[in-house]
Amino acid sequence: MEDESSVSKSNQDQPAEGPALASLSWPFEGGDVGDIGREGRFVTATLGAAGPDELIARVDAVCICSSDIKIIRMGSSHALFRERDLSESPVVLGHELAVTLVDVGANWRHRYRPGQRLGLQPAVLAGSERLTVGVDLPGGLSQFIKLDPTLLDGERKPYLFDVPPDLSAAEVAMLEPYACVEAAFRPNSRVGLKEGGRLLIWGAPDASHHTLSAEVFPAEAVLIDAPPALESWARAHTRQVTVWQGEPAGDEAFDDIVLCGRHEPARIAAALRMLRKGGLLAMVAADPNPLPVDVDIARIHYHEIAVVGARGPEVDEAFGPARNRFEVKPGGTMLILGAGGAMGRIHTHRALELKDGPKRVIATSRKGSRLEALRRDFAPMAKAHGRELVVLEDAELEAALSGLGEVDDAVVVAPSVAAVERAAAMLAPGGMLVVFAGVAMGEPCRLPLSRIVSDGLRITGSTGSTVSDQLGVLERVKRGELDLTENLEAVAGFDAVPAALKAVMEGRFSGKVAIYPGILGLPLTPVSALGIGDGRHSRWTIEDERALAGK
Repeated sequence: MEDESSVSKSNQDQPAEGPALASLSWPFEGGDVGDIGREGRFVTATLGAAGPDELIARVDAVCICSSDIKIIRMGSSHALFRERDLSESPVVLGHELAVTLVDVGANWRHRYRPGQRLGLQPAVLAGSERLTVGVDLPGGLSQFIKLDPTLLDGERKPYLFDVPPDLSAAEVAMLEPYACVEAAFRPNSRVGLKEGGRLLIWGAPDASHHTLSAEVFPAEAVLIDAPPALESWARAHTRQVTVWQGEPAGDEAFDDIVLCGRHEPARIAAALRMLRKGGLLAMVAADPNPLPVDVDIARIHYHEIAVVGARGPEVDEAFGPARNRFEVKPGGTMLILGAGGAMGRIHTHRALELKDGPKRVIATSRKGSRLEALRRDFAPMAKAHGRELVVLEDAELEAALSGLGEVDDAVVVAPSVAAVERAAAMLAPGGMLVVFAGVAMGEPCRLPLSRIVSDGLRITGSTGSTVSDQLGVLERVKRGELDLTENLEAVAGFDAVPAALKAVMEGRFSGKVAIYPGILGLPLTPVSALGIGDGRHSRWTIEDERALAGK
């Protein structure tokens, strides 16, 4: 561990390339926010030179995400850790990054060079496994990081991308959270049967007339009391067909499950548990059971589980685009439950500027200061775009909806099962519920899945984004259509990381907090206190960052 006094005020002047680099970092081994690092202090590690297939990058800025806070609160129980023991394998948090290359391995010198500024997509695929920077791979709460071949992955799937030289590091880091919001409204789960998958068709006594005509060829079909037409379809489209009697074993797993007819909530819940990651449950019933179903909502959020439905008797009706939209309803009413935090503000920002977006946006928060910030920062934008912005105390929502009516789209930004249940009850027919904030795996959430069948309700969830999502946001920034720094509220040097994390955890800032790992001695400071332009509404520039570093 290195004492702060032995480190220069700015580490931006490290040699551009060399055999080794001293790098400060904040590892998290479990506990609370005060336990990050070692005894509440950063630690020093030495990074060797880049190997032939590696890059070494300087972290220019890293923004704190609510998911970083969730990891600190949940520790090894977090869904992304797979029960990893943090005391034995600490995590370096931080996945909203802006980096500059300082050392390039021999096998990448045709493509990368020292001094090159890059944005980074933190969610990567290694074979069939998803890995995340700041969870499985080292994150940005470090002055330097090694980027291994998992991130580079050749010409086919680059997870790094160039950024304009005049873009501030904070803006580059904020491309990722804005992209995550964009990804929530892209097709993020299947809405049709999987080619080559494992399919279960499960009938009920009232399902004798159901039919299926999809030209899809699963590798295997399992039938339980299947309607005659669906059994014929399975035998014509599948090489292996098995007929079962009774309930499936608890360890069975399927890519797709089709429930025909009226099934009890316990059976629907069991079917959901049998779905593999990326699986689909199709419910087709003329008279669906109206009772709520216990749903592991974290699987909707993290595992891309799709639930579709229709009255039938044609099963294919459940897969149609009319019942499976992902984008906000044009001219509708949109509810953002938990809009006061950084990600909720981004949802609000997007909804108000979205072409063919909602006519009315209802934004809620539990904190009075955040309500005022929402009104102050977004009311002018709403007026400019001809939208109605309704900002409400969270407890006022039900009473307000008695006059405003049901909502067409609801986004739940709070990591709360109760909030998801509450939002689902407010949806109009054909409404869409977006589960944006994840909760712990296994927490039951009672949802009216029968409404998916009866009136076209949609329940979707997403986590993370893609390089394409980030590049789409970047193009809007370059065209001058989007100022990301509308949501930058505070900055801090690297030694202020614990204070910054605690401030975000306590909700003291509505917008984003950017950490500059190369700067020591800069306390957590609101942008409005730095005298930049007219306060926090001014665009935060790369010149402002250079001033912070003493340049």
